[in-house]
Amino acid sequence: MQNKQKEKQLTNLADDLLKKVELADNLRELAKRNPKEASSVSTIIDTFMNPGSNIQQKEDIFKKVDIITELIESNILVVKKLNTKNFDWLEYHRDNNYAFNIKTKISSTGIIEKKDLLYLNELYKKHKRLNSILQKK
Repeated sequence: MQNKQKEKQLTNLADDLLKKVELADNLRELAKRNPKEASSVSTIIDTFMNPGSNIQQKEDIFKKVDIITELIESNILVVKKLNTKNFDWLEYHRDNNYAFNIKTKISSTGIIEKKDLLYLNELYKKHKRLNSILQKK
C-alpha cells in the first residue's frame, strides 16, 4: 500500500516537472522569435527552474559588486589626489553608480540579466587596469 502511494507521488512529481520543462521550452522558443527579450525570458525561466541555486548566485554577485565598487572608490580617491585632467573621476563615479544600481535591481527584482553581468565584468576589467596604472604613479 505504501509503495503505491510513493509511486503515485513520484509519478505526480515527474508529471509536474515535465509540464514545467514543456513550458520552459515554449518560452525559450518564444524568446528565439524575439531575440531582444531572450535574455529576460531565459533569466526568468532559470529562476523558476532552479529557485534554490539563484540565491547563492545572487550572494556571489553581491560580493563581486562590492569588490568592484571598492576598486572604483579606491581609484576615485587616487585620481582626486593626483589632481590631473588625464583621469575623469566623474566618469568613475558614474561607473560606481551603475554597479550599485545593478546590485539594487538584482536584490529588488531577483532577476539576474546576462547583460548586467557582462557590464559588471567590463567595469571590473576597466578599473583593474586603471588601478594597476595608478599604483605605478
